[in-house]
Amino acid sequence: MSDLVVLAYADEHRAGEVMATLHRLRPTTAAGEAIDAVCIVRRTDWTVTVNHEEELATPNEASMDYWRSLISTLILTPGTASLRCKVAEFGITSDFERRVLAALPPGSSAVLMIVAPQTLDRLEPALQCFGGTMLITPIERPRTHAAWAV
Repeated sequence: MSDLVVLAYADEHRAGEVMATLHRLRPTTAAGEAIDAVCIVRRTDWTVTVNHEEELATPNEASMDYWRSLISTLILTPGTASLRCKVAEFGITSDFERRVLAALPPGSSAVLMIVAPQTLDRLEPALQCFGGTMLITPIERPRTHAAWAV
């Protein structure tokens, strides 16, 4: 079991800074620890952009499809009705969905990560300096998600 971690920020740029920090911290994580993360920006016109770091040599469309589906399910986004499903399909409670929506008003940003709890314990001190709201919930690992193949 992994955790879905949402780091929500009141401005549109802070999540990008956090993603850069995560990128610098990756070499210090133990071998075999997967950190799959995306940066989202919820603009004031309610549109949502997703930035997902990915190796060019090994494109993983399944990973991006997973993130699109998860984000459009958690966050009301114009034009994504066909991607939405029930949060229970991800093993997430509706209470967590409500807390994410409350933490991400228009004009905000967030980093969404799927990590093992022990990995989060090591990352948390470096992430606390950015402030923001941290929301954590267990999430089921889909078998088709390549970033989680161990």
